[in-house]
Amino acid sequence: MYIKSFCINIICSGGHFGFSTDFQKGLNIIRGSNSSGKSTIVNCLLYSLGMEELVGGKGEAALSYAVRDYVIHDEKKHAISESYVTIEIENRQGRVSTIRRWIKSANHNTKLAEVSEVASPESYTKQVSYKFIHDNYSAVYKEGFFTYLESFLGLQLPKVHDSNGKQVKLYLQAIFAALAIEQKRGWTDYIANIPYYSVSNARVRVVEFLLGLGVFEQESKRMELDLESVKLHNDWTSKQKEISSQASLLRLSLTGLSTRITSDFDQNKVEALRIADGEQSNLYTTIASLKKKYKDLDLAINPENGSTGSLISEELQKQTSTVTKLAADYETSLSNLTIYNSTLSAHIQIKQQTQEELTRNKTTKKLREYGASKHIHTAEDSCPTCHQHIEDSLVSINLTGTAMDIDTNIYYLESQAKMLAKQEAGIELKIRDAEIICQNLAAQLEKERSILNSLRRDATRGSAVSQAAVKKQVLVEWEIEKLEEFSDQLEDAITVLHKLSLEFKTNQNNRKNLPKDRYTDEDKKRIRRFSQHFRGNAGEFDYLSAEIEDIVFNEDTLLPQLSRLELREIVDSPSDAKTKAQAARNGNMAQNSSASDFVRLIWSYIMALYQTASSRDIPGNHPGFIMMDEPGQHSMATKSQQALFRMLANQTNFQAIVAASFDDLDAVFKESTEGVKFKYIHLEGKCIVPLSTI
Repeated sequence: MYIKSFCINIICSGGHFGFSTDFQKGLNIIRGSNSSGKSTIVNCLLYSLGMEELVGGKGEAALSYAVRDYVIHDEKKHAISESYVTIEIENRQGRVSTIRRWIKSANHNTKLAEVSEVASPESYTKQVSYKFIHDNYSAVYKEGFFTYLESFLGLQLPKVHDSNGKQVKLYLQAIFAALAIEQKRGWTDYIANIPYYSVSNARVRVVEFLLGLGVFEQESKRMELDLESVKLHNDWTSKQKEISSQASLLRLSLTGLSTRITSDFDQNKVEALRIADGEQSNLYTTIASLKKKYKDLDLAINPENGSTGSLISEELQKQTSTVTKLAADYETSLSNLTIYNSTLSAHIQIKQQTQEELTRNKTTKKLREYGASKHIHTAEDSCPTCHQHIEDSLVSINLTGTAMDIDTNIYYLESQAKMLAKQEAGIELKIRDAEIICQNLAAQLEKERSILNSLRRDATRGSAVSQAAVKKQVLVEWEIEKLEEFSDQLEDAITVLHKLSLEFKTNQNNRKNLPKDRYTDEDKKRIRRFSQHFRGNAGEFDYLSAEIEDIVFNEDTLLPQLSRLELREIVDSPSDAKTKAQAARNGNMAQNSSASDFVRLIWSYIMALYQTASSRDIPGNHPGFIMMDEPGQHSMATKSQQALFRMLANQTNFQAIVAASFDDLDAVFKESTEGVKFKYIHLEGKCIVPLSTI
């Protein structure tokens, strides 16, 4: 990325004010006193690219009053009516984009960025569009500004996991935290200002992306396999429930079919069984038995003369017993279903009460903690008047036994909530099974009652043709049709399940073939190159707090270490001294660096990212742009600053913008920049000055 020009335009009661400059490739130095507004320029540059979160806020509130509220000129305040920033950037392909973003306006929303590009190399006509910014999906939708900027810069930001395990994008703002280091917090850590987006190990992810490590491709494959596995599980469960439900309606039970998908599914072991008269038979035996029964009913329809009355009487008695038993079973199943539903309602009510009680306890704990921090007596279980101890419980003090404190209450209620959730799932499963049993018994009872009514009519009329037998034959024929239809459905379902099982087996094998280590050999090569550049830079910048050759890189954190301890800055505040002393007693005290040496490490780290990513043999994803606000922290030696500027100026396909005061001394500036090629932008006074034209 190459910033060609930048402009701040301000319209106010006293006229037109602003700042305007061009930048060149290579090093650009903005020099001015501490009150000149260097940081205002840096922050407005970030604002024009939608990166003001690196400064510490979203929107125009992150900027100085001098560009959004009023301008002080000739010792007078001039209220601002409208202000905006305009930046012209060029990508690696030579495409130029002009971005305008309003800071204050009555007619333009600050959440919109105006983007204009030349339609084609042969045309001078610009295409203007508006992109929404800092709103939901501004990094996802085509109309979003961050989606546009990502595409313009030729980046393909990967998907990563957040702290909840959900897949989210590695946002562009996180990448820019390694490119733009602002003055206030930027020099407190290796990549200090990454906005919080719940991304796990965000700094490591940023480094991995800039270095072009293959870990994202590996994680992407793992994510794809995870998604495929979830889909296969869902498809299996859906098909298994569907075919099992159909089997239950036909009073069949399936064996050899698990509720969860497996890679060793044997389709030959799946059977549909029915238990009748104490005997178990498979689906095909059941169908054959029903077909035989159908033929036997032909004789019952036209019985021999003289035997009709006794046969009907005997059949009537038998059928009455069957209906009576089915009716009793049906009533029992309905009672069970009612009990299960009542139990579920009670569980839901108890769970709601538990959740409400848990919320109250957590709220009380939070209030107590806040109150304790303010030294409120009641938060410390002390009466504010007489200072006697008071209980934090509503339980009567006359009751014997020890009342649980809030933390114990919360732990108990959380455990109870988990237990109730599991019990609720079990009850719901019982309800589903009971509903199927009720449906089966109701259907069977209806058929048997129909047959009983036909038998009663046969006994009353004394007909030669048995209507009951005809009814039975019709019902048997219907059952045969349903079972044969189910047989075909079961065969199709087994075929589908077998295919799902094979796909799941392939999924599991592909998962096993993924590298065991997080980083491939190629990734480790890049990390070694990164550490080499880092050590070389540290030496170039005169880092003296430790032997450079002893510095190694931790592959888990991608941070420099010395004797397995992370290189950090010495902080001498009383609280930090106490923390460090405790850490030393615990055996994990970090090997620290002086304040200025730690800044040298940050320089080395930021520069090593670009140097490694721009290597010809292992190219990465660095945009080729770095911006630093006051890199000479903690009375940094001019020799070290000169080494930094020389390194920034000598990089290829690269642009650096540095804002610095050089202690307001010409001698320091000249010594720091001696022999360095750069564009000089000198702020004589305030950066916001009257403009002759807009």
